[in-house]
Amino acid sequence: MKRLLVCLALCLIAVITSNAQQEELFSPFQFTFTYPVGTNGANAKEYTNGASLNLLVGVSKNEENFTIASISNVISQNAKGFQLAGISNHIGNYGKGIAIAGGVNTVGGSYKGIQVGGLANIVKVDFKGLQLSGAVNTAKNVKGLQLSGLFNMANNVYGLQFSGLINIAKDVKGVQFAGLINIADQCEYPIGLINIIKKGEKGIAISYDLLSNAVISFRSGGKYTYGILGLGLNTKTNQDNNFVAEGGYGVHIPITNYFRIDNEIKATSINTTTSDESSATNFSYLLAPSFTIAKHYNIFAGVSLNYFYSSSTDFDNILPSDNLWNKIDNDNSQSLYIGYQVGLQYIF
Repeated sequence: MKRLLVCLALCLIAVITSNAQQEELFSPFQFTFTYPVGTNGANAKEYTNGASLNLLVGVSKNEENFTIASISNVISQNAKGFQLAGISNHIGNYGKGIAIAGGVNTVGGSYKGIQVGGLANIVKVDFKGLQLSGAVNTAKNVKGLQLSGLFNMANNVYGLQFSGLINIAKDVKGVQFAGLINIADQCEYPIGLINIIKKGEKGIAISYDLLSNAVISFRSGGKYTYGILGLGLNTKTNQDNNFVAEGGYGVHIPITNYFRIDNEIKATSINTTTSDESSATNFSYLLAPSFTIAKHYNIFAGVSLNYFYSSSTDFDNILPSDNLWNKIDNDNSQSLYIGYQVGLQYIF
């Protein structure tokens, strides 16, 4: 019996010692050509390194200070400090510091700091800091900034999502700014031409202005900011088939539950489809009081400051005779004038 107990004790000590030795594998500096050809050899994935220089691909368990590779850094657990890779950085659990990759940064857990990815930054849990990528940023929860060329996605955002195309989130405490579309359950400050906010406001408006542009527009946003995207016709020009396209951004200033003041910056393009195609563009700032007249309806009307430009004189007849400034040079027509817009919106 005593011999059995002694054997069991020795086995237990051996296991504990073996685990301790594995956990204590540490190298102040790792040099690797490509895994497993390096100073830590085939056991590189078990090592915690003070720093690593990898000519092609490096593998390690933890990194304490900096890791550089021409192709990829693969860290199975945690990384601190600075990671630089020509193509990708992969962190299995937690990261803190700065990670720069020509292609992709991925983190299996959370990351705190700065990620710069030529294509994408992907964090499976929480991110705090700055994500900057040429195409895509994703994280479960974000505190800070997501800046991408195309697409940002997160659940909860405390800060800013800025993308060239689309932002997607659930609860946003901050700003969504997209070149085209923002999608969220809740966001009071979405800035995009189209904003699909579950707890926001969406509506279809019919408007008419001093230039005789009759436009049907989709207006969507949150409590304070919204986007405008519309199509229509100009009813006054001598040309046939004068189609109007309109896009812009607005800001609500709530006064009461039934009254607010809308501020809108818009660009309106008037184009003909005749054989001698010509076009004009009107840039405007509109200040318009808006009244809710029923649960789903509101009316708005206001004055605008406008700058009009056309590469021909075909549209001069739609301009007001009284203007602040105008100029015609080589058939280019420019004008600065005070206008108006009135409209009715159905909110759904």
